[in-house]
This record gives sequence, structure tokens and C-alpha cells, in this order.
Amino acid sequence: MLLITCAYGKVGRQIVPYLAGKGFDIRAIDMNPDIKQFEQQGVKETMVGDSRDPKFVAEAMKGCDRVLYIPPQFTYQEAKMGRIAIDAAINAKVKKFVYLSCMYPNMDTLLQHRMKAEDERYLLYRGAETDLDWSVLRPSTYHQNIFMKLFYDMGEYPSMCDIDKVVSWVDPLDVADCASKMLTEDGFKYAIYTCSNETMTPREVAAVMSKVSGKTITPISVPEDQLVKYWPDYFAGSDSFATECFYALRKSYNKWGWAGNNQQLLSLLDHKPRSVANWCARQLVAAGIKPAISVEATEQ
Repeated sequence: MLLITCAYGKVGRQIVPYLAGKGFDIRAIDMNPDIKQFEQQGVKETMVGDSRDPKFVAEAMKGCDRVLYIPPQFTYQEAKMGRIAIDAAINAKVKKFVYLSCMYPNMDTLLQHRMKAEDERYLLYRGAETDLDWSVLRPSTYHQNIFMKLFYDMGEYPSMCDIDKVVSWVDPLDVADCASKMLTEDGFKYAIYTCSNETMTPREVAAVMSKVSGKTITPISVPEDQLVKYWPDYFAGSDSFATECFYALRKSYNKWGWAGNNQQLLSLLDHKPRSVANWCARQLVAAGIKPAISVEATEQ
């Protein structure tokens, strides 16, 4: 059985049903009770609980021989949660442990990356001590951050950074395909791969959105004092660490961008990577909107 953590977060909601559809027996865990909905989408088991609790995580690991560790987003205790999961996996004698990190965890101006760097280091040392078969995937920015239906309705693509700064993108389903290979095939022990596909500016992303939708979508750079208007979840109801992470993210992207390389992704996938255009078309179809360019056309 495959255990997937933080399974009902933004990344998990994309990946978990997809892997269930590929035939994995999955136990999905999250603190959100809505995770139970996965049981109608092919997920074998769900458990609601707090991954900061070592007892809960140890219980979740029982009977699982593989782990896909998805970390929480913008959480001050992220590194602690990673250590708990790594130790629990070792104690449960899991066969394979795949950690979803981030592109450039050593880019420590991004506060949440510091947490992933700590966990990668812990995984390295504990893996060496115990012979754990671990692998790391380092995704760039996920396509799910392009809220196609919302931006289509707005006619705008709001960017927290300058619209001419480059950012690399990757589809969550491609990351899931990479994880699937690492979880089921030999030869990936101690492997670390960057998962990055297209590198584009927000201006270029908006152009793709416009072409695929047939509607003009204008890119805008959101001023710092207007961030809360567009991304309220990182301010209202969030702790101060999440807010500071978001400010740091904006500052780093504005200064350096976040560009990656796609060669390692290409080497892992057995198919052509899914593009930003493909994501936009899929999201429009899911929203009941006929795209100007079909999903099939974006796959050619």
C-alpha cells in the first residue's frame, strides 16, 4: 500500500486521484475531514489526523510499503513534520520513500525552502544510517497555480511578481508520473531530480491563456499593498509565517525569477511533458467552457 501525506492540499488533490486511477492502493492522510471524498475517487483508505503527531503518523504507516511524502504549504512546523514522517517510515520498514521537495531548496531567501532543505538533509543522514530507499523530486511552480476559470472570468492574470520575470512550470500529473516510476521501479535509490518544464514570464503565460481560451487575458503585476486582495488565504486566517513566506516569495521572484531546466523531467517521463496550454485547456473543459484550442491539440 502507498501512503500519501498532506493528501488533500493543493498538490495532493491533483495527484492522489490520478495515482488511484493508475492502480495504486492508496492510504491518504490529511487533517481536513473532506479527504473522505477521495473514497469515491478510487482511494482505498483515508485517515484524518494531525501529521505533527508522531503517534498518528506511525499508525498511518502501518501496512504501507511505499510513501509519497507531500509536505504542507507555508507551515512553520514543516521541517518537524518531515522528520516525523521519515522516522516513522524507517520504523515501519517501508521499501521506498519519495519526498516531494521544491526546485532549489538551497535558495533560502524563500522561507519555506529552508524547511525542505532541512528535511532533505535529514533524509540523507537517516537514509544512510538505515539503508532507506529514498528519492527526491524537486518540482518548479505547479500549473495548479494558474486558476484558469477564475482568470478567464476576470479577464486578468494577476502575478505577485513583475510580469517579465521568468518562472518555470510543471504539471502536477507529470510529477505524479515521475513519483510513480520511482515508487515502482528499481534504480532510483538516493536519486534527486528536478521536475521543471517550460520557463515563461507571466506575460507569456497570459498570452497562452488568451490563445487557448479565445478571450484576452491581461497580465498584471500586483503591488505589495494589494496582495491581500488577490491572495487572502495567505493573510486572513493564516499565521504570520505564511504571510512572511508569501512576501519573501514575491521579493525573491522579483529579484531573481525562478527558472529551471527540463532535462531531468524529460529523462523520467515516458511521454511528452504536459504544457501550460494543455493545463489551461483541461481546466476550461472541466469548467464547462469550450476552449479555442482543444485539449488534444495541446498534446501534439
